[in-house]
Amino acid sequence: MISLKTQNPTLDTIKELSLTDLAIMSFTSQQLRKRLASYFRIDAFTAPDPFSKEDEFSYYLVVDKSNTNRILAFIALKDASNIDLWDLLFGKDMLRLDVSKEEALSLKQELMPKYTDNFFPIRKESSIIGYVAFTFEICGLKD
Repeated sequence: MISLKTQNPTLDTIKELSLTDLAIMSFTSQQLRKRLASYFRIDAFTAPDPFSKEDEFSYYLVVDKSNTNRILAFIALKDASNIDLWDLLFGKDMLRLDVSKEEALSLKQELMPKYTDNFFPIRKESSIIGYVAFTFEICGLKD
């Protein structure tokens, strides 16, 4: 079996996304939200972005498996011990990529230039376990 290294999206590659790519990202991120909502409670209102200096999160991108430049969501989790469950929820059409806080922040700022309040709290058994920003919230690419 041949293993291919998945290339993480970069600022340059997401600047090359077409309007069709953005539409696919928006639609597929809505599907992702429905999948996650079947297992977690996603708050109705957004919270400040989870990129503080003191944070204790692990950061992930969820991307379209057919084109990993299509970012579907940004996820920040407090405890990544159940990441296999998350991978099951992503199914065969989505892929989780581990990224640094700095990578997640710069990509988020490119796709969602609004300064903050882009992330929805995710709860399991009433405790906040992390935050997610879906790309259906894209308000335009930076110039």
